[in-house]
Amino acid sequence: HLEPAITSKNPIVRQHGVGCWSKFALLCDQDTVLERDMPLLLQIASQEEEIVDVRAQAALALCDLVLIHDKIHASDDDSATSHFDSFKKLLLEMLEHSKPAIVIIAAEITAKLLLAGSFHDPHLLACLFVIYFDTSLIETEEDDDNDENAVTEVGNPVRLRQLLTIFFPTYSMSSLEANDTMMASVAPTISIVNRKLDGKNSPKAMSQWPIAKMIEYICCTVDLADKKKVEGDDNETNGISSEQPMETHENEPAENDNTASDDKTTSIEASSTLLASIDIAEFLMDDSQNAPPLFVRALAKILSSASIDVDNEDLSLLSRLKSHVAEAEYSINDRPALAALEKVSCLLEAVEDECEGESDDERDDESDEEEDEICDDILVDAMKRASLKVGPEVEKENVRLSAGSMCSTATKQSEGGTRRSTRRARLADINN
Repeated sequence: HLEPAITSKNPIVRQHGVGCWSKFALLCDQDTVLERDMPLLLQIASQEEEIVDVRAQAALALCDLVLIHDKIHASDDDSATSHFDSFKKLLLEMLEHSKPAIVIIAAEITAKLLLAGSFHDPHLLACLFVIYFDTSLIETEEDDDNDENAVTEVGNPVRLRQLLTIFFPTYSMSSLEANDTMMASVAPTISIVNRKLDGKNSPKAMSQWPIAKMIEYICCTVDLADKKKVEGDDNETNGISSEQPMETHENEPAENDNTASDDKTTSIEASSTLLASIDIAEFLMDDSQNAPPLFVRALAKILSSASIDVDNEDLSLLSRLKSHVAEAEYSINDRPALAALEKVSCLLEAVEDECEGESDDERDDESDEEEDEICDDILVDAMKRASLKVGPEVEKENVRLSAGSMCSTATKQSEGGTRRSTRRARLADINN
């Protein structure tokens, strides 16, 4: 009875037919869903000539199936992986659709799947940021404010804005992987906005997608999640220490303190401001020629106003930012943008001096090692000449002396710690 309803020429009948089919699919097992239901619903949701209500009903049904059968996105089955990848591709197409109703439906579905942990995709998350800050949807909201019943319906822009307001901080705090995905969404957000501008170089077009507010919101959300995580870890540590005090020996505290101090000196966390600045500079370096001048100017202004603590950030990331900014200066012709990048270059001059200082120390160490090797060679030659008169015992002793000097040289080369950075630091800790 459902197949005639899905293939009916009446759009209302098709819509109710798809709704009944989706409810029936919820009662089926995973194998039946993969073989029969998901391919059919994907076909219906992908049809461009279909009306919005029918496509939305099919997309919502697919979302429910993925949430119920969580093994679909974690299965090793090729068919399950293929259907899930097709659904993600469909969501990307719907999020960039020209019809606002389809975009709103896809955004709500994407938020549900991200929060449920079905996938962690920076590009999908960047699409949600672009939709959230799109001022054209605000005009649609004002038209729907008079209808109070429409606000609670799926596909309403007011409902979507309320959901996304809660979704972004909740998702960022849900897991470390989610917070990393949030930070990784800066680069695709810039690319999506540039593509939507489509060469429009007008203040009105720039105001529709306020890129400065978007990047600032991403960084603040990431920092808030980091702060909550640190506070949660501190509370757990205090609770464990108060309930069950740990037994320590006399020599253990000093060793633990030394270990902790070594970890603090060898591990430097990168701030969200620095990571976002690297993404901005990389875009200016690669795609500034294909972006509107006002957009390039806005990104350069964000870089110039970024608060980066050069003394406490990782040198490798700072040098990466410095190289990107230098390359961007060669590819940009806009004078206000170049003036803004010049401020960043002046800020990063200290990084160059510090790197040069370290290189000078390395050169001094190398020169000292060369002098030691020359002295060892002279000593060996002298001992070899003396061994002709004294005997083989002195020659063996000279070999041990030479080996000892080589060991001391290798020890010098191995001295000195390295800086590693795989985690972020909170803006509250760096910028204050």
